[in-house]
Amino acid sequence: MLASGLMAQADEYSYLTIGYNQVEKSIVLETIQKITFKDGQMVVTTSNGSETFPQEQLEKMFFSTEATRVQSVPTQPKSEEEPVYDLSGRRVIPMKKGIYILDGRKVIIK
Repeated sequence: MLASGLMAQADEYSYLTIGYNQVEKSIVLETIQKITFKDGQMVVTTSNGSETFPQEQLEKMFFSTEATRVQSVPTQPKSEEEPVYDLSGRRVIPMKKGIYILDGRKVIIK
């Protein structure tokens, strides 16, 4: 049994951080409505919409007090054949200003 001083209370955390494909994404806890697992996908439904994460790429999930940051990654595709997705998981061509998923990583186009 853990000592009471070591146990954290859920209300001490602000974010659910999900690690997948060597990327971390933080979601504000109070916006999360449900999390479901179906057909090899984890779907996090929030008051702002939903985000899908392939279960095979999930590395970790934890509660945190601070949001993770978007890591610096290349801003252009490596090749013409490499698919690019928006944050909703829809394939997009061509890329304009915004945040996209390329090769499993977040990419910022300015």
